[in-house]
Amino acid sequence: MYKVILSVWLLILAAASGAQQLPELKTVLDSQKGQAVIDIPKGRYLLNNAQYGAYQFTDLVNVEIRGNGSEIVCNSQELAFRFFNCTGIKISGFSVDYDPLCFTQGSIVAMDSTRTWFEVEIDPGYPVDHVRNDRVQFYDPVTRELKRNSITTGAGHYTSFDKVATNRFRLVKNAAWVANEKIGDLVVLDVVSSKTNPAAHAIQLEQCTRATVEDVTVYGSNSFSFFERNCSETHYNRCKVDRGPVQPGMAPRLRSSNADGIHSSLAGKGPLVENCEVKHSGDDCIIVCGRSFPLCRIDTAARAIYVLSREGNPVFNTGDTLQHVLYSAVKSGKVRIVSAAAFVPGAAEQDAVISKYPNLLFKTSYTKGVRIVLETLPDSIAVGDIVYNDNHTGKGFVIRNNKVGHNRSRGILIKSSNGAVYSNEITGTAMNAILVAPELHWMGGGFADNVTISNNTISECMFEKTNKGMPPGVLSVFCANGQLQVPPAGAFGNIGIYGNKISKSPLPGLVFTSVRSLSQQNNEVTEDPGNTREHGKNFGAIFDGPVWEKNNSY
Repeated sequence: MYKVILSVWLLILAAASGAQQLPELKTVLDSQKGQAVIDIPKGRYLLNNAQYGAYQFTDLVNVEIRGNGSEIVCNSQELAFRFFNCTGIKISGFSVDYDPLCFTQGSIVAMDSTRTWFEVEIDPGYPVDHVRNDRVQFYDPVTRELKRNSITTGAGHYTSFDKVATNRFRLVKNAAWVANEKIGDLVVLDVVSSKTNPAAHAIQLEQCTRATVEDVTVYGSNSFSFFERNCSETHYNRCKVDRGPVQPGMAPRLRSSNADGIHSSLAGKGPLVENCEVKHSGDDCIIVCGRSFPLCRIDTAARAIYVLSREGNPVFNTGDTLQHVLYSAVKSGKVRIVSAAAFVPGAAEQDAVISKYPNLLFKTSYTKGVRIVLETLPDSIAVGDIVYNDNHTGKGFVIRNNKVGHNRSRGILIKSSNGAVYSNEITGTAMNAILVAPELHWMGGGFADNVTISNNTISECMFEKTNKGMPPGVLSVFCANGQLQVPPAGAFGNIGIYGNKISKSPLPGLVFTSVRSLSQQNNEVTEDPGNTREHGKNFGAIFDGPVWEKNNSY
């Protein structure tokens, strides 16, 4: 017996050090700089981002990077590849993984009778160093899927998080919340790089145009698996985000990336995402979004508005079009940008916004600002209104023929316009399967117009523990303003919902609010008796039928 255990541990130790024995990918890539085709001979490589950081490709034009089925292993939980200002590139045929992993997992082995604390013992072969409680998720030990009627917790849910043995951690709750956890449940926790402020995500594209990402698999990430910012016309085809392989003697992995699978932000023209599989991610599977900004001051004489931001380089280009949204969350007019420059908001300006949005997340991070001069100043504009760059919300997106789910959040999240979501298979999302919403507590943008959602097959969704403040509906077009009220029709416009099938999920299956020109037909919702939740009750949602609507026009 001793020899068997020793052999297993030797295999695990060999796996843990295996990445250090691999040939370095940097040498292969460096030797082909300037070539139109970069070929990675099929093999297993070390991407030594612990020493060099992410491998960066800059200003490439019509270059193809062929992975030929290679496996790429990162040795630090940080960004693997960064593509900046590239045009017409194609990236294909490889997988990205991490050793050590970006998460660890184990089981609850002890807790007190009042559930104020619990202890997690880490599975053999999984990381025990640099473990964090930033995203704590509970899994069913039988199905090895996210636990039903539970919640995902973060560092704010705990007063302390301590390593009490080599492979054991104790988490002490900050309140009497319950995730319906029990001894034997499986738990996943984040693992972070030893570096200070490591770069986030696995594969990142910035300011790239017409990039193709094809047959690329990501088995882990410290945040998003695929992240694009301020790009245009990206094509994701047959890409995959899923749980990776393990060495003999290790329990199968429970999670893939720590956060979103494919995240498109601020795109000039939105992505085409097709034939992809995005599963077991720590947050949303696929998202297309922009960014909204609350107004904190208005200079009428100068035709200038001042907005708060929690990011340092928001996208406001001269000549771009701003969409103005009233505080009620109804879209108003559009206006051109003349100029934009940073400014530092004062406490009064910050307080003016926070008082309007008491549920705003990351309030203390809104320390930056932008002064925007406009061609004309809307008559109705006021402090507390929001604006977003209408040129950078991912308009024209298409999301089709994908398989997504088995994650703690939404399957497909849309904050954009002029797009389509169709023929996707969505299974096992803890929250909405498809959500169209600006999510003002995140200051997400924008407010959707001209979107069609059709022929999607949805099953076993909305199983998280009831959250009455969460958007209701398995397939939901939903808006709540800063006062947590559902606005009148005009937040969204021209939305079509056709031929979708929803099963094994709580009612209501379909939710529509605040839509001007809503069209819906041939949708099928199969009731799941006994499977009830009260998500969205704070907004007046009703749970006794397949559809709940509020403030729409047809």
